[in-house]
Amino acid sequence: MLLTFLISAQNIEDLLSSEGPETGFKPYLRIGIKVGVSSFAVEGDAEVLDESGKAAASIQGKYTVTSSGGAISIDKQQIPGKMIKFSPKFMMMKIDGRMFRGEVEVWLENGAMTIVNDLFIEDYVRGVINKEAIPSWPLEAKKTQAVLARTFAVYQKMNSPRSDKFDLAPSVLDQVYDGLDKEDVSSNRAVNETNGEVITKGSIALKIYFHSTCGGQTASSLEVWKKDDPHMTGVKCPYCEKSSLYRWKRVLKADDVSSKLGTGKIRSIKTLSGGQRVSSVEVNGTQFPVNKFREKLGFSVIWSNDFTVKKDGKNLVFEGKGAGHGVGVCQWGMAGMASEGKNYREIINFYLKDIEIRKMY
Repeated sequence: MLLTFLISAQNIEDLLSSEGPETGFKPYLRIGIKVGVSSFAVEGDAEVLDESGKAAASIQGKYTVTSSGGAISIDKQQIPGKMIKFSPKFMMMKIDGRMFRGEVEVWLENGAMTIVNDLFIEDYVRGVINKEAIPSWPLEAKKTQAVLARTFAVYQKMNSPRSDKFDLAPSVLDQVYDGLDKEDVSSNRAVNETNGEVITKGSIALKIYFHSTCGGQTASSLEVWKKDDPHMTGVKCPYCEKSSLYRWKRVLKADDVSSKLGTGKIRSIKTLSGGQRVSSVEVNGTQFPVNKFREKLGFSVIWSNDFTVKKDGKNLVFEGKGAGHGVGVCQWGMAGMASEGKNYREIINFYLKDIEIRKMY
């Protein structure tokens, strides 16, 4: 059975300040892959442990797990308690057809189940790379993504876990994770060749952001989030021009926009900013913070916070640069740098200032 270690911030600090890798340290993550479900399909060859850690059943094949009568049932076998754990014997577990490394816990609360994938950090990173990056990108870009994903996961686990049941969500709320779905040879190689490496300032793992396309200039965290992170101050980036969203244009019906914003007929609209990026959009004298504005219209409609808008008859014309918030590492930029022969350490140090890349274990 795999063991989960509870790691304090001091453990991480001690580990990062050591001269070399700490033998025997294998940090794990808990990913909330489903929340609030009444049933799901599980497939595998595994022991089923109850909340006391004792073997309560075993499975070999495909089963349906349901919540009923204040307990969790596997097909018709009811297991008392509020939690069960599937501990695989020889093969990985499938949950609703998706395969996951590590163990799977099922928690029952208020009649609904939360499904948690408990696994080694490196295995989590394997499942993230090709969801957050393009599978065809060069190896050094994927190695960059591996270090970014690992750093993000470590920081969130230590400082801002999603709930008392799990550290990270499997979506854009944290990082897109879907088990083994998108793993390939190059993504696994990227993980292996950066094993245990995180981005730090001294002995502290940093909170690092990345985004799809900066459009030629990354943004400072101070401008976008009013938080002065000296390692994310913004840089000119000539490397992301191959992104399809390096420049974009959207023509929307003004009535459709007003309906989504709830403003009534749009008489005036303009962008407001305190620097490079839009901070808010003023419609008929009412200001909408740019993230709320983008959310209401759709993040895949207004791709970034760097755009202009003008009225054109019954339409609104948006012209923008890049995709995402623009802070930290530009992913299309890191792919461009990698294609020009830069390695992952050079890429990270280009976008992030005064940082270190240190082996955590």
